[in-house]
Amino acid sequence: MENGNNDSLQPKIEQIEQVTDQAIENLYVDDKMRRLIIDLQRHWLTDYHTAREKILEDLTRKLHEEFRQDQEKIRADLQVQFKQELDSTRAELEDKHAKILEAESAKLSEKHKRELSAARKKQWCFNCDNEAIYHCCWNTSYCSVECQQGHWQSHRKVCRRKKTGGGSSRDAQLPQQQFPSSTQ
Repeated sequence: MENGNNDSLQPKIEQIEQVTDQAIENLYVDDKMRRLIIDLQRHWLTDYHTAREKILEDLTRKLHEEFRQDQEKIRADLQVQFKQELDSTRAELEDKHAKILEAESAKLSEKHKRELSAARKKQWCFNCDNEAIYHCCWNTSYCSVECQQGHWQSHRKVCRRKKTGGGSSRDAQLPQQQFPSSTQ
């Protein structure tokens, strides 16, 4: 509908311009007045272009500033969101780590108890702290004959094993070993 109005107005505008141009040509205007009108028209066009340029620059500056502010707001919002997600993830990881640490600690504690219990059930060589397989008396055991012989001089004073009456002097000095039937 607007195109129809514009199309119908166009010939009228052209007619008015022709009439105006003819009227101006028919008018007798002296050169001085004509120059003033032309100068006034140039002045108005210059003012129009200057004002238009200024308005466009102001609009550009304003739009640029709004864009920059929007970008800063978006950036700040994203930073807040990222910090919240980071804090949430950190808390989750710390909780998970604490649970894993607690579970591993419980496993190691249980393993330590089992190994300690197993170690307490064993006897250890009084001389070198290896696992003992030879028992001398109530609290003294040895891993080998060599360890018993090496420790015998200091142990014989406190040994609670019954001493046998007969035998050689060496037999009197060392108690009879309780060796397993097969040597290992």
